[in-house]
Amino acid sequence: MTDRVTDKKLLASRASGATTRGVGDGLTFVSSPRSAALGKASWVLRYRVAGLQRELTLGRYPDLTLKAARELARQKRLLVQHGIDVAVQKQVEKLAILEQHNVSGLAQAWYERHIANRLKHPGVVERVIRNYIKPTIGKLPISEVRPAHIDLVLARIVAAGAPTVANEALRYLFRMFHFAAKRRWIEGNPVAGFDLSDAGGSESPRKRWLSRDELGALLDAMPATDSFSRQRELAVLLLLALCVRKMELLGAKWSDFDLERSVWSLHQSRTKTEQTIQIPLCPAVITWLHELRVFAAGSPYLFPSRLQIRVRNGVARSNRFGHISPDRLNLALKRLPMPGVKHFTVHHMRRTARTHLAGMGIDWHIAERVLSHKLAGTQGIYDLHDYFTERRMALSK
Repeated sequence: MTDRVTDKKLLASRASGATTRGVGDGLTFVSSPRSAALGKASWVLRYRVAGLQRELTLGRYPDLTLKAARELARQKRLLVQHGIDVAVQKQVEKLAILEQHNVSGLAQAWYERHIANRLKHPGVVERVIRNYIKPTIGKLPISEVRPAHIDLVLARIVAAGAPTVANEALRYLFRMFHFAAKRRWIEGNPVAGFDLSDAGGSESPRKRWLSRDELGALLDAMPATDSFSRQRELAVLLLLALCVRKMELLGAKWSDFDLERSVWSLHQSRTKTEQTIQIPLCPAVITWLHELRVFAAGSPYLFPSRLQIRVRNGVARSNRFGHISPDRLNLALKRLPMPGVKHFTVHHMRRTARTHLAGMGIDWHIAERVLSHKLAGTQGIYDLHDYFTERRMALSK
């Protein structure tokens, strides 16, 4: 038995960051490094069934108090003593509560079990489900889904000009229905006979980048198009000038910028490499950031969402992001009138910047560091210099 646990001690544990604290009889208090900011900490019951170690999340703290968590844990342990796997029982009950007999419910169950807490960017998967799968077959009972319904989902995505997304949707659909089949909710997987040729086809390495002439057309079209706001124009300019990823910029907060020192500290929790990056800001970028701060009007985000409430199917919902949605910039670019310029997306900005850095004679290892890429081979192992001065020179050029 651990020392006596009190609410005061739990609050102190949360304030200190990540912690796992045993309360007794398998009841454990767990919080993550960001719990203090987000108010998220959980009660977990650890137990054994048939010799196997199992875990059941009882609820969030402080919504579920210490006293209530102890009582709930006691009730669950009684069930375990009677041979009931309470984690499995919860999954079955959740299936009924969320009406997971339809595709939307199945998607939610699979997402929570295998995606939400396992991927660094679960929003990528959630967006495909929300935008492409649910609108087409979301209300269909999972027992009635046939290969023709899967084909309809994929065909609509391909028709919308998104073959890569169609391939992603195919992978997610297969895993969703495999999840259902393993639990005997359905007799077989309706996606089993499909391959990439039924979706977007084999994916070749992406090669799209914008030439100097195409960049000129882009810079002319943005301010000349009334529907393309100045904030979006600044987002494009900053993506090209800083060589960062889309979500790193769109989700950026002013608290991470030191405009006097001309440095952006991009925290490791928001980078693909899971390392904090000090990004030098050249004079032109500083000017654009001062302009953005006026548009932000006191928001903590560089690109705050103007639509805090959205309406879908007649139901009002709060916006998922405090910042601009990652889909809106691509949609706005797609609508820009640029005759003769082949389709491109925000994703192509980094390749464009990297290609032009090479064209300007920037050494390859500095250009790679500008994009926050890890250097290959033994150089990446032994060369830990951050090349900050060299990166500032390259970005300024």
